[in-house]
Amino acid sequence: MAFEFKLPEIKPLLSDMGKNNTKMDKFKFKFNKVEFEVIIFIDRKPYELLFGIVDRNFSFILYLEKGYKLSNLSKQDFYKLCEILNLKPGKETFTSFKFLKHFAKQLPIQYSKSNIEPHEIAWYKAKYVPEPDKIYFRGWRTYSPDSPHSAKNFEKTREFLGEETYQFCKKNNISSRWTAEPKKRVDYYPPD
Repeated sequence: MAFEFKLPEIKPLLSDMGKNNTKMDKFKFKFNKVEFEVIIFIDRKPYELLFGIVDRNFSFILYLEKGYKLSNLSKQDFYKLCEILNLKPGKETFTSFKFLKHFAKQLPIQYSKSNIEPHEIAWYKAKYVPEPDKIYFRGWRTYSPDSPHSAKNFEKTREFLGEETYQFCKKNNISSRWTAEPKKRVDYYPPD
């Protein structure tokens, strides 16, 4: 992972997230008439910025290290982004640097207090987990210590619900449950 772009503009948002004791936030911005939704996760090291294109099946993750150093877009993601934005790559036309400079100017300075449901994250992150069609949270299943079964879906739990929930589930043999049917989803609630 190469880190070349510095993003000090994110400092006020990160500070406000810390003051509000939250681990994620989201906001939207537009570039070349295409709407992006960004979900920021600060419960992981390095921090993750999940960029998703609204109403499109495309997303990518950039990582934020100490000193506000942001990872580069992969070549594959950059060329797909060019295609979606209908722009030609090149120094005179479009570069990832130009995209990130625009993004930096769109960053909010305050935590939005948005309630982020797991399927909102899953929509963009499903390609990173098993059973990518099952993105709607359905609840929890707790297994007793003497059960012949054990918890699963740890990858999905970590990716969609965060590190703290993942560690709790792993320690307590709890499995997150997911469905592909939106009507069967329930509002997220933490495991107990």
